[in-house]
Amino acid sequence: MSEPTADQGITYTVLFVDDEPNILRAIKRALFSMNITLLLAESGEKALELMEKHDVHVVISDMKMPQMSGAELLEKIANKYPNTFRVVLTGYADIESTIKAVNQGKIHRYLQKPWDNKELVSVVEEGLERIKLKSENERLQKLSRLQNKKLKDINASLEQTVQKRTRQIKAALHKIEKHNLAMEQVLFNVISINPHINGKFAIEVSELATKLARAAKLEKDEIKQIRYAGLICELGQVGLETEDFLVPFSQLNYQQQQNYLSQTKQAALILAPAHELHHISDIIEFQFEHYNGTGLYKKVANEIPVGARILAIARDYLRLITGRMTGIEVSPRDAKVELKKHRNTRYDGEYLDLLLNIDAVSTSVLLNTSLKATQLEPGMVLAQNLYNDGHILILPEGHVFTSSTINKLVHFERERGKAFSIHVEQEDGTPFQEGDES
Repeated sequence: MSEPTADQGITYTVLFVDDEPNILRAIKRALFSMNITLLLAESGEKALELMEKHDVHVVISDMKMPQMSGAELLEKIANKYPNTFRVVLTGYADIESTIKAVNQGKIHRYLQKPWDNKELVSVVEEGLERIKLKSENERLQKLSRLQNKKLKDINASLEQTVQKRTRQIKAALHKIEKHNLAMEQVLFNVISINPHINGKFAIEVSELATKLARAAKLEKDEIKQIRYAGLICELGQVGLETEDFLVPFSQLNYQQQQNYLSQTKQAALILAPAHELHHISDIIEFQFEHYNGTGLYKKVANEIPVGARILAIARDYLRLITGRMTGIEVSPRDAKVELKKHRNTRYDGEYLDLLLNIDAVSTSVLLNTSLKATQLEPGMVLAQNLYNDGHILILPEGHVFTSSTINKLVHFERERGKAFSIHVEQEDGTPFQEGDES
């Protein structure tokens, strides 16, 4: 029997089974006023034949019939048509066997002879109501599945309009939403494999910002957020035209400069699905805010995340010494002089002083702490994820080197024909400098 639907105007079917013709006629009169299709059968065999030809929703059968009892018939119907509502009509002498059949789960209700017509109509209505509720529940479940599928199709269609790299990032973020370490690798790889975005610059910004955060004695979690925000600080450039960021900033026209600054909004959009990264997203989005409130969003000092204030200093310091700001590479000393001109206007003086006054901070970590595999010693701690040339993670940040892992890296270096740039730190979290003991 096919499943009933919840379509308006449906006529439900009731089958009554009894071997006495006068009983069948009485039932026909009793149910005449109901808006149903009434089928009558004088035996269990005839009832089963009708079940195969019609969608029957309620079955009422006499208990005592020759060849096949009502209990046997309803059991067969229950097995083959489990969604039917099954009622047995019984005399007083059959009540014990009827109760047994009900308890076995094959019969929903029973009526005693002689029946009351109102009670009979009430039982039929009860059965139909149960069928209707089940049908409506199934319809709603099906509708829910269809709506979910439609929403997925709409999302998929919208996703196709987004830039290819942004689409890949969001897909990756969706898959690894609760796996931050893997997410870091994916996002940084997207930046690194873009031939127009300098992944090495991002690493240097990250390391310098991390060093400033440590010097400022920030909490461990906040330092970690700043480190990662620096690593993907140029994530939004994947949504820009290359002419808006390949040229030094001072050589861009006004519109191109505005496009360049809009990369922070692009990054916030990319990171929006990853709710657990909202602190990092804020650091990146507000990195071009000025300390005195004249920046992109006109936010004042206490409205700008500390991480964004530190990132701005590290980023612009490295933009100056690499020529990305003016087109001319300047010395670390001259870069600090230039930044000092904007103390407490563009940059937070408290964190800028860390760069200006502490020599150990003023140089990018990568320039001094890059080691080859042959220079490693057991007990050194990996400061950054180590990737191969295909951007596949070899060892995760925090790995403590052993003789075994060092030997494997030495073997990898021989196979690739060049050394890795491996960055390590001491147990207190500070980078190893040449001459440090492990």
